[in-house]
Amino acid sequence: MRLLPLIAVMVIAVSCGSAAESYLGPKMPSVGYRYLDLVTEDDFDDPGVWRSFDGGADLYMNAEDGVYLIRVNKRQYVWVQSPSRLQDSIIEAEVRQLSDFDHNAFGIACRLDMGNSGRGYYFLIGGDGYYTIRWSNGRSLDDIVQARPSDAINRGRAANRIRAVCIEDYLALWINGRFVAEARDQRAAHGAVGLAAAMNYQGRSLEVSFDNLRIWDAALD
Repeated sequence: MRLLPLIAVMVIAVSCGSAAESYLGPKMPSVGYRYLDLVTEDDFDDPGVWRSFDGGADLYMNAEDGVYLIRVNKRQYVWVQSPSRLQDSIIEAEVRQLSDFDHNAFGIACRLDMGNSGRGYYFLIGGDGYYTIRWSNGRSLDDIVQARPSDAINRGRAANRIRAVCIEDYLALWINGRFVAEARDQRAAHGAVGLAAAMNYQGRSLEVSFDNLRIWDAALD
């Protein structure tokens, strides 16, 4: 299955308060999970599959040269999402920061609102070595797991492999093969998969590429 995404942009408002129903801790995952059927495999070699957007200096999003590229040049968060609705899934992608300013966020999203409001779960890392799991109500990115540092993240202009687990009410984040966070949340049971980037500093820029996107149906053990 190929993804034909929608594109949206929103001024970013980041809340420092926790909206998690329960945060379970970073040491070991509390449950196991199983990969089932491979639903999507996309190396972004076909530029016609993913939609593009050219907003001039402020925003550029496009599949080119075998990656999906997002360039953000002002304070906002952006996402590009698929029109396919999924429920229990595991999403993996390689993300690479191409810009120099490290205080940013980028990653993948699951269970995004099919109306393209931005509502859904975001699994984000930053070039400064921090990770977070966030919920968006369509207006702001609010903490499920507050931003924390991890040495699992390759900092700066580097590549990282992100795995997001969205099964039943269970959410988990793995970075470069290492488990870093999990939580339980029931606000969305299904929705689209997305790629996301965020800049919280006016006048700063973020450029990030996405490659080797894989999505599986999944179940808890």
